[in-house]
Amino acid sequence: KMQTKFSLRYSGPAVDSGQMGVYDVATNMIAFSDFVVSAAREVYGEKIETKADVAGFGHGSFVTDLVVNFGGIAATLFSSATAKDLIDTIEHSINLWKHLGGSPAAEVNRINDSRVEVTNNNGSVITVNTQSLHLVMSDKPTEAVGKFIRDALGKEGVEEITVDAGIQGSAGPLRIVDVAKSESQYFVPVVSQENLFDFEHKVALIIEAPVFKDGNKWRFSDGSSSFYADIEDNVFLARVDAGEAFSKGDSLIVLMRVCQKRQGEKLQTDKVVVEVIEHKRRPSQKGMF
Repeated sequence: KMQTKFSLRYSGPAVDSGQMGVYDVATNMIAFSDFVVSAAREVYGEKIETKADVAGFGHGSFVTDLVVNFGGIAATLFSSATAKDLIDTIEHSINLWKHLGGSPAAEVNRINDSRVEVTNNNGSVITVNTQSLHLVMSDKPTEAVGKFIRDALGKEGVEEITVDAGIQGSAGPLRIVDVAKSESQYFVPVVSQENLFDFEHKVALIIEAPVFKDGNKWRFSDGSSSFYADIEDNVFLARVDAGEAFSKGDSLIVLMRVCQKRQGEKLQTDKVVVEVIEHKRRPSQKGMF
C-alpha cells in the first residue's frame, strides 16, 4: 500500500475571516479528491483501488490522504519515485491548464512515450508528461478542477489556492503548484471540437409539443424517437405568431439539418428545421352515419 498526503489550501480575506461556507468546503474537498483519484488511475492504471480520506482541517485548508492499493503487485515496487510520478502528473496538468489559458492547444508534438510538447495559441511551448495531457483532455478531471479551482476562486474573498504534497523521507511538504484568482478562468474544457457530419434531408415529423415562446425548441417525433429541434423558417414562425392552429396528431413535412460534433469523449447531435414544407392536419375520423 502506498500513501501520499496532499494539502489543498485557499487564501484570501474570506478564508482568513472564516467566511468559507461548509458546503463550499465539502464541494471543494470532494472535487479535489476526485481529481487526485483520476490522476492516480491515469498514472498507475484503471485496475488499482483508490481511497481518499480527509486527514484533518487547518486554517484555510484541508488535508486529504490518498491511499492507493495495488492489487497483485509486489510491495517492493512502491517507492517515493512512484509517488513522485503522481505528484508530477498533478503539477503538470494544472500548469497545462494555465498554459492553454482556456483554449484548445494549437499543436501537440510527441517527444517520446512519456512526454509531449504542447503549443498554445500564443506560440508558447510547455513540456509535460502524457498522463497530464490525458487528464486535461478528459471530462471528469476537467469537471473536478472546475469546482475546486475555478468555482472556488470565483467566490468573493478567495484569492489563491496552493497544492502541497508529502513524500516519505522528505524534510517537509513539497509545493506542487499555485493558482491565482486571475488564472481561475483557464480551468475549463479545452478539447477542440470536431465536426463529424452535417447534412439536410426531407422528413415527416409528428408535433409532440409546439412552442410559442421565441427561442425555445419544439419537440417532435420521427416515429422511432422523440427529440427537440429549433425552427429557422421565419415564414412558418410568422404563421404561428398569427395564430395558426395545431392539434394532436398534426405533422410537418420539413427540410431538416442534422449535425454531429465530437468534443473530447462526448458526441453531440443537433437537429434544426430549416424549412417547413407543409403542415399536415391529423386525419379526420368520419362517423358511421
